Amino acid sequence: MAAKNWEEAAKALDRLLQLAPDVPEVQGNLGLVYYSQGRILDASKAFEGALKLNPRMARARLMLGLCKAELGHYEEAIAILEPAFRRPIENETARLVGLDLARAYAGLRQDANAAGVWGKLLRRYPNDAEILFQASRFYAGRSYDLMSRLLQFSPNSPWAHYATAEVHESLARYDLAIAEYRKVLKLEPRLPGIHFRIGRALLAGSWDLQMVDQALKEFQAELVIAPQDADAEYEIGEIERHRGNLESALAHFSKAVTYHRDFAEAHIGLARTLLSLGRAGEAAPHLKAAIRLAPQNDVPHFLLASVARALGDGERAQKEMALYQTLHAAGGGPTGRLPGTGVAEVSRQTIEDETGR
Repeated sequence: MAAKNWEEAAKALDRLLQLAPDVPEVQGNLGLVYYSQGRILDASKAFEGALKLNPRMARARLMLGLCKAELGHYEEAIAILEPAFRRPIENETARLVGLDLARAYAGLRQDANAAGVWGKLLRRYPNDAEILFQASRFYAGRSYDLMSRLLQFSPNSPWAHYATAEVHESLARYDLAIAEYRKVLKLEPRLPGIHFRIGRALLAGSWDLQMVDQALKEFQAELVIAPQDADAEYEIGEIERHRGNLESALAHFSKAVTYHRDFAEAHIGLARTLLSLGRAGEAAPHLKAAIRLAPQNDVPHFLLASVARALGDGERAQKEMALYQTLHAAGGGPTGRLPGTGVAEVSRQTIEDETGR
């Protein structure tokens, strides 16, 4: 067993079981060997045998719970695993208990309980590859089920069209996305966020003059419905900055960070506008805020180097440029307000204006 030679261990334990059929540890060890071989039904029977001889064998009971979950005996599994998951136990075993408890709850369609287990597992093991994979499968499946119900029972609701539009947008089918967003507005003319999403889809399709004009009108329409929408203010500010209307851009970026103080992209847009206006000293705090909010983003370091040069601080400029180059080489890029749908939430700040790349 120590060498993980399960086949030989099973043979030895089978012989030992014939010699000492009333020793619970033999059956318990045999159950562990069977479990390691993937013989879950045989393992379950061995653990049950061990517990008949000694009902106080906690390890055998816990392993029996794992077997029950993997055999589809979910209610029996939960009765064993749920109390164990609430108690601090050995790390690897706790991990397995959590995985199979989540499996059991999902098998019984108790999604709320399963989600609670996944939430705890993700907090306990935030970088565990299997937990990340299995949790993503659970949430993806739940999302698919909910979306299917939405499309089945309310296919003509604004929310069904909204969901369909986001799918099209995530697949870069912007014309289809815009058409679906228009259907949403026809049903709910004042639903917040829709004009903004149309504007984003227009810009994602093209930044030519006509598309930008149309997008600007959509962002302005969004502000009629939601006067303090930081995203719409930001997008208008970015359009104005690209057009060279710096004072207007400054006003809109300032509103964006007022309405959402942790909006990294808006801090960057505001800072580079101030820099273009020759107000480098005012730009620095916003770039530092962006670095705090999005530490892997290379753009604010590049711009902070420009600020330092403008202020005559060559040493700081070199330091920031070195940080920019390190992050850029590592693939550091824009981060910030992501919706979790694959759809870009706002236009990203880049350094193309300054480098030509």
